[in-house]
Amino acid sequence: MLSDFEQHFGSAQALLACERELQDRLRARGILFGDGLLPTYAYAYLAPASCIERWSSQASQLIEAVERSAQQLIVDHSFYDAMGLTEQALRLVRVHPGYDRICVLCRPDGIRTGDDMKFVEVNSDSPAMMMFIDLVAECLLELDVFAWLRPFKPPSAADHLLQTLVACYHEYGGTRSPTIAITDWAGQKTRYEHARLADHFTARGYETIVCDPRAFQRIDGELRVEGRRVDLVYRRALASEMIDRASEIAPLLDAYVDGSICMVNPLRSFVGGVKSVLSQISKDTDCVPRTVLLDSDEARKTVRTSPDKWVLKKSQSHGGEDVILPNPATRAAWDAALTASSREMWIAQEYLEVPKLAISEVEGDAIVQVAKHYNWNPFMFAGKYAGGLVRVSSTPLINITLGGGLMPTFCK
Repeated sequence: MLSDFEQHFGSAQALLACERELQDRLRARGILFGDGLLPTYAYAYLAPASCIERWSSQASQLIEAVERSAQQLIVDHSFYDAMGLTEQALRLVRVHPGYDRICVLCRPDGIRTGDDMKFVEVNSDSPAMMMFIDLVAECLLELDVFAWLRPFKPPSAADHLLQTLVACYHEYGGTRSPTIAITDWAGQKTRYEHARLADHFTARGYETIVCDPRAFQRIDGELRVEGRRVDLVYRRALASEMIDRASEIAPLLDAYVDGSICMVNPLRSFVGGVKSVLSQISKDTDCVPRTVLLDSDEARKTVRTSPDKWVLKKSQSHGGEDVILPNPATRAAWDAALTASSREMWIAQEYLEVPKLAISEVEGDAIVQVAKHYNWNPFMFAGKYAGGLVRVSSTPLINITLGGGLMPTFCK
């Protein structure tokens, strides 16, 4: 599937020079994650168009199934009880955002199995990296060693994002060219991507502000930041955190509740991303591995009899937290999670072998091939494919915040 990239480097010295030049270009563009450069590689994931078409179609089926489930859960009182939502949280989750779709901006986690993709999670709350993956691709293509990739340059995921945001604003009833606020808590690792997105949106003709959710004010019925009226809020703060900290961000939430602001994703979007949703979807589609909601002694007994077969995941979690893989080193944590499922919402998901790809690295004076686990993460905006990234890691639990790296997807 991947091209034999090492043939383009020629020598270990050439590969090291390429990596240094890539890092210089990333740094010059401010492609930072937390306190350092975004972890990536002098590499790209190159797949045939037939594969991307097949996988993106499977991702679209997944997102439509998630959307249907989310629409049902929004009116399901038993679901809210199981989630333990407060009355205030219910009030916010039930707000209709002015447009119909719940799962607008999504990024599933896909594991390749043969010719197909199986999706093991869906981030439908606050997915990231669409701007940065555009910029990483640009930096790669500027390097002479990757000139052969230039005919396969992917469309801009950030442009797809902007088009989707503005489409939601128009469905909401907005008639202006909207001023956009990208909002997230100060100090987040993704804050540099927010700044690059603001530059990108502004260059496309949409004034854009980056701000903390606590920075908003209501003045004469309008939502404002630093005196500027805001029409469209691109929400990057997690819905659960905004709900928990509602008292700190009253102007923003009041504007959302009374419909005087368009917010994307809507606060209800986190419903589509809770992992318990996958237990329902796996019954109706084969693009999700078998997933069991651990809500009964019978379900726990089924899983306990074959501990090597199941990954355990807490329904409300993110960033790779509360995901317990089935191996001897994690058996104690696995047992504890299964016990916790009697009082918390957990799922068991059939474990899929995470595939590996070979990445060129320098060892002494030679180029060697190092096998890395990887998954494929398509951006699905309003149910349509908008590009994708690949995340790689030395362990099968793949997450950028847990030490992984990423690369763009090219389609040939």
